[in-house]
Amino acid sequence: MGTRIWAGIALVSFATGCRHGEDTITPTVGAITESVYANGLVRSEGQYQVYPTVSGTVLKLLVQEGDTVKAGQPLMRIDDRASSLNTSSADAQRRLLEQNMREDGPVLTRLRAAVDQARDKFALDSINYKRQDALWAKGIGSRNELDQRQLAYTTSKASYQMAAKALTENREQLRTQFEVARNTAAISSTGDADRMPSSLIDGTVYDLMIEPGELATPQKPIAVIGSSSNLYLEMEVDEFDIRQIKPGQHVFVTLDSYGDQAFEAQISRIIPLMNERSRTFRVEARFTKRPPMLYPNLTVEASIVVRTKENALLVPARYVVDGSYVLTAPDEKTLVKLGARDMQNVEILEGITAGTPLYKP
Repeated sequence: MGTRIWAGIALVSFATGCRHGEDTITPTVGAITESVYANGLVRSEGQYQVYPTVSGTVLKLLVQEGDTVKAGQPLMRIDDRASSLNTSSADAQRRLLEQNMREDGPVLTRLRAAVDQARDKFALDSINYKRQDALWAKGIGSRNELDQRQLAYTTSKASYQMAAKALTENREQLRTQFEVARNTAAISSTGDADRMPSSLIDGTVYDLMIEPGELATPQKPIAVIGSSSNLYLEMEVDEFDIRQIKPGQHVFVTLDSYGDQAFEAQISRIIPLMNERSRTFRVEARFTKRPPMLYPNLTVEASIVVRTKENALLVPARYVVDGSYVLTAPDEKTLVKLGARDMQNVEILEGITAGTPLYKP
């Protein structure tokens, strides 16, 4: 990002030390602003990709890029003949099951007739069995006749019970199938809405990703819609820096489309889940000084101000060598304790004073 963000921040210039030679300087005392670098994009509030719920050829686009739309406004018309056929089939199935589940319908009427027939046979076989059993008790008839009557009675009883159970089970099954068919028909009847995908929010059509004549499928987005006026920053902060970031902190932002001009924003939200692949956290900020023209997906670079310290002993960051040393002679390294740092300067806490000459590495 360079130093362009800090063009408007007052820093005390370093004096080149002619007293100590052409390549020496002395530390200066001034303010230093410590910041965390972040990059990211401009996002539109509520921005989302539109996916169709059916497959079909796009017949007509009803909006264009840049159009302002209302929630529920159709975006395009899709020809989905397969869905229309499914709707007709689902409705036909619903009507058939509605007829079959009626008590006077053909299925239940046939099953009730089977129950009546089985019950009559069971009643007759029951009478015959009881009569034969009474005769056998008086010594009349044969054992074979009694066994046959008993077998007929047992068989007809089982048949009657099975017919009655079949009637009950089919009645419940038809009711369940009818409910499923009715729901399927209701879902299929929404095909008109599915064939005309609409906006979920009041906003702007930022992109149309399909043309008339092309095939729309549920696996491919067809449009991008977001807020027309509420745009914000979405930035990535490294996991080593996230502990320093808090809502309300000041942010200086530059955009490639505005050159070196810096804009101001404020941290509004920290998403507390790290991206395992990039090892970064997502941080959102809202403009307090917004560019006159702003579009989603513009790239930004930002410095998040962590703290500002007055009267700090400062040296240019390029004069620090091996992480924590400065050259106090051409071949002499002095250990120093570092404090705050920005993109140009480093604060020295211990090791040298304001009068110590420093040699450029």
